Amino acid sequence: MVDSLLDCKSVVISLTSRPVLRSVEPIGKWFESYWRGSDKNQTYNAIGDPYRVPAEESSAESTSLCIEDEISEDYLASLDPREWKSQDHYSILGLKSLRFRASEEQIKRCYKQTVLKYHPDKSTREVGRNNIEITEAIFTCITKAYEILGHSQKRKAYDSIDPTFVDSIPPPCVNSKENFFKSFTPCFESNARFSIIQPVPSLGDENTSFKDVETFYNFWYNFESWREFSYQDEEDLSKAENREERRWMEKQNKVARQKKKKEDSGRIRQLVDNAYSCDPRIKKFKEEQKERKAALKKAKIEAARALQEENERIRQMKLDEERKRNEILQKEEKEKADKIKREREELKKMLKKERKTLRTICKRHNYFANSDEERLKGMEEVESLCNNLTLDQLKSLNSDMSAGNAQTIGVIFRNHIEEVLKKLREIQLRDELPVSQDQTTKGENSSNRSSRSWNDEEEQLLVKAVKVFPPGTVDRWDCIASFLKVHGSDHINRTSKEVIAKVKAMQNEGFETRKQKANEDAFSSFSKSQFKDVDANNDSSSVSHEKNNVEEPWTANEQKLLEKALKTYPSSVPERWDRIAAAIPGRTKKECLKRYKELAALVKAKRAVASAIHSKD
Repeated sequence: MVDSLLDCKSVVISLTSRPVLRSVEPIGKWFESYWRGSDKNQTYNAIGDPYRVPAEESSAESTSLCIEDEISEDYLASLDPREWKSQDHYSILGLKSLRFRASEEQIKRCYKQTVLKYHPDKSTREVGRNNIEITEAIFTCITKAYEILGHSQKRKAYDSIDPTFVDSIPPPCVNSKENFFKSFTPCFESNARFSIIQPVPSLGDENTSFKDVETFYNFWYNFESWREFSYQDEEDLSKAENREERRWMEKQNKVARQKKKKEDSGRIRQLVDNAYSCDPRIKKFKEEQKERKAALKKAKIEAARALQEENERIRQMKLDEERKRNEILQKEEKEKADKIKREREELKKMLKKERKTLRTICKRHNYFANSDEERLKGMEEVESLCNNLTLDQLKSLNSDMSAGNAQTIGVIFRNHIEEVLKKLREIQLRDELPVSQDQTTKGENSSNRSSRSWNDEEEQLLVKAVKVFPPGTVDRWDCIASFLKVHGSDHINRTSKEVIAKVKAMQNEGFETRKQKANEDAFSSFSKSQFKDVDANNDSSSVSHEKNNVEEPWTANEQKLLEKALKTYPSSVPERWDRIAAAIPGRTKKECLKRYKELAALVKAKRAVASAIHSKD
């Protein structure tokens, strides 16, 4: 019956008896065998060993009850129990092909079959073609093999140094690059057995995606191995005589294991480095990434260049529009200035004509005088009318005087003279500030200052300052006082009240003298021209009066044009003042330069006043 079981044959022991109800406790090897195979779709043979019923559902690792591989009789005969560490335990149990892939059930089954065949109770048995003597040594080696492979920790230690495992790795050479998958795939598959994490990603082929390749190398660069080298311990702890010696042995074994573990980790790392350097897919991925980066960089450069070109186009378009606008404005301003200039010239011509007419009429009537003094006074009054009446007023006056007779002309002339003198007095009173008398004494210093006399230099500077700061200037008298202090040699500090009082005194003091001198000049001019032709006298008198005419004040528009021209034509521009005068209709180069100097002096004086006020504070 045992032989039939070993040959995997069914044996009928007895006929089936009538069923009987019995109480069975869940214990024993039969229950254990049933429990182990209850979830694996297994049935049980007569000795309680499980096997799979359908052959097509069984795996490649679970075969029949027979030994997986044929045991070499010569190898068994050469076994020495004392050399158990160097023996191939898988070959002893008939698992030479499966080795680390063999399950616990397969190891147990093969052990049972081997024990049945090579038990020491059998002195000699036919095994295969040769007859060998079954000795105690063979049985001891079989028992030792199962002791190691049947224990999970000991089997793990033995699998870590499996003699059939090859530790060598492919070098990074030309052959490895040309036959990459053929060289590295078996090596990675054989080392995958030591991974704690299962399943292990495969190396793949040339069509594997970049993501899978990256996952593969990330896994192997962070490889966690359960491999340990306790099986190769040189010190046997069982031979220790005392506790100290045992600790020393443990320490020596631990150092040796760590060294071998470190070498194995370096080997795995070198394997991954060699594969990474030889992998054609990595090279292809890097080239593709480089091309993508180059394309992206090129696209960015093109976009930046397009944006720059667009900005330049917009800027140029704005410049063209601004230039055209400026050209139109300049053209309009030039036309306007030319028009104003023509109108001004026409006005001057008409004024000159009307003034000449007035002088001729008055001269024809002997300036409405009976004596030389009245004649001089009449000449002054005629010039006053010419200088103060507008064109329309001159036309109206000439028209009235031409239409009147000898009796009415004098009355008309006298009425206009009185009206002009009245306006001149109003203007003079409006421009001049009244000198207020101090009601209380403000201190000894003020009294001393008011009592200081004015020298010739101060009077000359005062006359100049009055011209520099005409009526209408903001803080005019403070500016004049500061001007005197800055330009005076003694740097005397004059108050605005002192300046006003001195100006008033100079006006009152020199009125009669200036009036007498003006009469003498007018009479001298009249005496020289009395024997000349009437038209010639009229022309020379007109020219003389034009030259002595007071300069026309600057209007707000002319001031703006001057400021704009000063900015447009800096000092580095040749013929600067000619161009500035051309930009201001009705003004000459000399007038523009004079106005510029007046403004510069005004600004300087204001700064001096501000500085003086600041120093007082």
